[in-house]
Amino acid sequence: MNTRIFERRYLFTGTLALKTGLHIGSGWAVGTPSDSPIVRTPDDKPFIPGSSFKGAFRSTVEKLTPATGLKSCRLMAGQGCPGAQGEEQQAFNKKREKKKWSGEALLAQLEEKLCHTCKLFGSPYRASRIYFSDLLPPDEDDLASRMVQIRDGVAIDRDSEKAVDRLKYDYEVVAPAQTFQLQIFLEDPSPTDLALTSLGLVEFISGLAYLGGKRSRGLGNCQIQKPAMYCLDLATGNETERAERLCAYLLKKTPAEKMAPVEDVSGFLERQIKTLPIFNGENHAKATGE
Repeated sequence: MNTRIFERRYLFTGTLALKTGLHIGSGWAVGTPSDSPIVRTPDDKPFIPGSSFKGAFRSTVEKLTPATGLKSCRLMAGQGCPGAQGEEQQAFNKKREKKKWSGEALLAQLEEKLCHTCKLFGSPYRASRIYFSDLLPPDEDDLASRMVQIRDGVAIDRDSEKAVDRLKYDYEVVAPAQTFQLQIFLEDPSPTDLALTSLGLVEFISGLAYLGGKRSRGLGNCQIQKPAMYCLDLATGNETERAERLCAYLLKKTPAEKMAPVEDVSGFLERQIKTLPIFNGENHAKATGE
C-alpha cells in the first residue's frame, strides 16, 4: 500500500470582516434573554466555529466547481460519487466487501470514483486535505462581547402572506463591522485541490460569499481582508535545502519564520484558478494533472 509523504503545506490567514449581521445559533446559552442566542466563547465573546466556516466555504466551492469543468456531487445522491449518502455509497461499500480490495486497490477506486470536492473536503473514505480553525475576535478586541444585537422576527403565514398572531420571536446577531481571525491549512494538495481552494478564497476576498443562518434576511455577508499566505515546501530543492526548511518549520514560532511567505497572494490565486480545465480547453485528465 502506498503511503502519503508529507511534502507541502499552505497556510492562509486574514481578517474576516462582517459586512452585515451574522447569526450562528448555539441553541442554548446562559445569561441571554433571546429566543435564539449566538455561539460564544467562555469569556462571552462571539466566534465562528471552524465547522460553520468550512460548511460555507465548501458550499461556495461546490457551486462553482461544475462550471470549471470538474465534478462535484454537492453531497447529493445520484451524482455518481460514493462520498454522498445514498445508492452510490451503498453500492460502493458492497463492492468493496465483495472484492476485498487491498489498500492500494481501494485508493485507486477512490481516486476514480470520488468527485473533486469530496477529495478536497473529505468523505467517509478519505480525510480532508483542508482544515479550518475556529475564527475568534482579535486578542486586543475588548468590545467584541458588546457587538451583539437582538433583532425581532415574526412568523409569516405563507398563504395569506401576513404575520401570524402571537408568533413573534427574537434572535441574536453579531453586529456588522465585527472582525475575526482566519486560519486555513491545506495539506499536500493536488493541483486541483489548490485551484478549488483558490476559487473559494477569491469569492470570500471579493465579498461575494455568505456565512451562517438567516441569509435570506440579509445576514451573513462577509469579506476576507488583509489576506496573507505561507508555504512549506519539502518537495523541491536539494536535500540540504529541504532539511533547512524543515528545521525552520519545527523550531521557529511565527508563520513568517516557519514558512515562506507568498508575496503576491492575488497573483498566486489567479495562477491556480487558470489551471482549471475551463481556461485551457484541454481534456480533464491533462488539465488537472490527475
